[in-house]
Amino acid sequence: MKKSAVLFFAAFFSIAVFAQNVQEGVNHLYAERYQSARTSLERLTASNPNNLEAVYWLGQTNIETNNVNGAKSLYEKTLATNGNAPLILVGMGHVDLLQGRTSEARQRFESAITASRGKKGDDPGVISAIARANIDAKGGDVVYALNKLTAAVAANPNVAELYLSLGNVYRKIPNSGGQAVQNWRKAAQLNPALGALVSYKMARLFRTQRNWDIVLEHLNTSAAADAKFAPAYEKLYEYYLIEKQDFDKAKEYLDKYLANTDQTVENDYFKAQTCYLQKNYDCTIQTALNIIKQAGEQTNPRVYRLLAVTYLDKGDTTSSCQYVNEFFTKADEENIVGYDYLLKAYSCAKNDPVMIRQNVMIAVQMDSVLSRQVKLLDEAIENARKNQQKILEGELKLISYELRGEKYSSPSELFQIGLPYYLGGNYVKADSLFTAYSTALPDSIYGHYWSGLSKLRIDTSMTEGAFVPNFEKTLLIAESDKVRFKSTAVQSAQSLAIYYYNTKSDKPNAIKWAQKGLEFDSTNVNLKAILDQLQKPTKTTPAKTPPKGTTKTTSSANKAKSTTVKPKTTAKPKVKKG
Repeated sequence: MKKSAVLFFAAFFSIAVFAQNVQEGVNHLYAERYQSARTSLERLTASNPNNLEAVYWLGQTNIETNNVNGAKSLYEKTLATNGNAPLILVGMGHVDLLQGRTSEARQRFESAITASRGKKGDDPGVISAIARANIDAKGGDVVYALNKLTAAVAANPNVAELYLSLGNVYRKIPNSGGQAVQNWRKAAQLNPALGALVSYKMARLFRTQRNWDIVLEHLNTSAAADAKFAPAYEKLYEYYLIEKQDFDKAKEYLDKYLANTDQTVENDYFKAQTCYLQKNYDCTIQTALNIIKQAGEQTNPRVYRLLAVTYLDKGDTTSSCQYVNEFFTKADEENIVGYDYLLKAYSCAKNDPVMIRQNVMIAVQMDSVLSRQVKLLDEAIENARKNQQKILEGELKLISYELRGEKYSSPSELFQIGLPYYLGGNYVKADSLFTAYSTALPDSIYGHYWSGLSKLRIDTSMTEGAFVPNFEKTLLIAESDKVRFKSTAVQSAQSLAIYYYNTKSDKPNAIKWAQKGLEFDSTNVNLKAILDQLQKPTKTTPAKTPPKGTTKTTSSANKAKSTTVKPKTTAKPKVKKG
């Protein structure tokens, strides 16, 4: 072999080994073996500080483990000697985004693109890194990333990394899951080594929809593509533990996960989770707090979620709110599910129905499947009922009713929706619902009666009489079953008798309704007292003869005194189902 050929081979071999070593660290990072990724990449950067690709990925490892300051220090140090290194400029821009410096980040991204641009256009690796930054940071611009990636793909149609990044961008754009899957599949097609990661990403996508058959298919495909891809085993463990409660199967996948992940204090999370399922809350809290103590800022956000759930179950909403807020601060958007917003509502908004409603609606909107939306609402309704938040209970019931539509809801539900509004004091809303109920079911007594009660609560002085038609209709329907509807009829008749005498000065009608009520309950004390008072003859005081020499006048004392009819007691209406 010629010397030049030997040198060429040696150089090619060195490049291949270099790339392979960096890729080893990247593979660990994708598989969430962060300690192994850091060890691998630190070894490369220690032997060659100018290995800029290794430096970039080491910084990304720091960012993935919430050590943003560590990434910043690393990138700043590298830029001090490599001021125009494109990947490091992008990494520093990533840090800028995470720390709220969006304009500085954009300048670094554009500088990196300019510095790396070659004859074939923009560098695919730099564009993918820019996309990664904008996807990861809450202040990122996914439209900017999408535009850059689209142009890069057009110029480089066979680069798998670009399609992987493009799928990640679409994953962040609402209602673009299909395009995300399409691009991920293209990435795996071009580079089969990405198969495990791509299948895992698709499983995560369908998990947000709780489409478990497809989730399991992709998780199993991920594990088959790479037997050491630990995240797939972790999600399989969670599925069998929580959704199926198949503890033997869950343990099987947990063992596989532990065998293929870094051995760190974070693994104690599974002990804490087991303690929680056994309702050993002190064990859960102690274990979780120890993880936070040792892992610090690198603590997986799920630990904070577990603490929030545990404290909520213990009835300590103050601590639960503290940890659920920590979870939302630290968790990626991809790791937040609808139930997390319910957890936030129950923990932080116990006395704030408006905030509860807002969080419940976010939870519902995160799921596109009606049955699961209704299930979320049912859980929220039960929570409101337990906490005596009547108006919130009514609002959530109404949301569920409207969400299900005519196909899956019935007008008969309107009574039970109106009832908590009434009991919570929103009589106007209650009346509108009871009226809608009686319109749909005119032969049912309950809509007319409770609509009358609502109007009576609104018109406490009985001056308007809007309740009169409701109570008259109630008494008409009550004739069909005087035993069953006795109390309802008595209350209606009593209100009508009082109204006609006190407000309308119509004694005959007042007597008529008092007598009608006694037809349902002849021994009713209130009605008998009212009728007795109404049937007493009006007493007048004879006029006195004025003394001689005075002018004859009519004194107010000589006029007949008006009588106000009041019941001795007011019976509290009994709640009956419509």
